[in-house]
Amino acid sequence: MRVLKYKDISLMREKIITQNESINPVIGTGENRKVVVKQGLKIRHIPSGLVYTITDVMMPDEGDPVIICHRPGKDLAIHSKDFNEYERL
Repeated sequence: MRVLKYKDISLMREKIITQNESINPVIGTGENRKVVVKQGLKIRHIPSGLVYTITDVMMPDEGDPVIICHRPGKDLAIHSKDFNEYERL
């Protein structure tokens, strides 16, 4: 049997919280959709710890929103299926 220390429990708690969070850039549906993230917002990729700055949010007529981000040396498009891998800073 393994005894969990405070640090182990804290890490488990943070993992559970971050899995349930999402950086969904919009609220509402259909005609009532409203963008709630904007240019300049900093987000972190949870698994790697890399920090990105949002440069744009693309809202295609058909389909889910895409967040366009930048960090020195790299541009990135984050699709809705990957939103739960990022957190706001």
